[in-house]
Amino acid sequence: MTHKWFALAVVLVAQLVASPAQASQEENRLMAVFLGRFASYIELPDRASKHFVITLIDENPFGSLLDDLYAGKVIGGKPVVIRYATKVEDVGQSDMLFITLVNPRSRQEAIDYGARNSILTISTATGFAERGGIIQLDFVQQHTRIKINHAAAVKSNIRIGAPLLSLASVIRGDAQ
Repeated sequence: MTHKWFALAVVLVAQLVASPAQASQEENRLMAVFLGRFASYIELPDRASKHFVITLIDENPFGSLLDDLYAGKVIGGKPVVIRYATKVEDVGQSDMLFITLVNPRSRQEAIDYGARNSILTISTATGFAERGGIIQLDFVQQHTRIKINHAAAVKSNIRIGAPLLSLASVIRGDAQ
């Protein structure tokens, strides 16, 4: 999981030239890969869990892609488990929370839950990082933009490595 590989992945995403339907499928594939790559550049508080848990809350844009991609994989020395939740109360203990909630109030509840439980929160929702989410992914005209709310990560007791920070637009002010 070198910095060079991650930079190459970002460059490849930036160079995507495809029809909108193909780009959407390609974006989902890249997001699925990015989840694991992001995990390589973060340090979560120690947990008693024997698994690295990635939870999707609300809609699943990936279909079976995450299950297929992470079957038998290890992150941080722990086997990966993919879970699905429809509401915040169902999230439980997770390491990473991919939020697709459309309702702003529900999305904010998920962000707040992640902050209270030291969970890396990720979304493609506009304004996600400004509202306290940790990583926001944007795909604009076949270019990937990563926005990181560093203050929210610090508040959540999550450390983000310099290689990832160097590839992102970073919000360093007060976390929500």
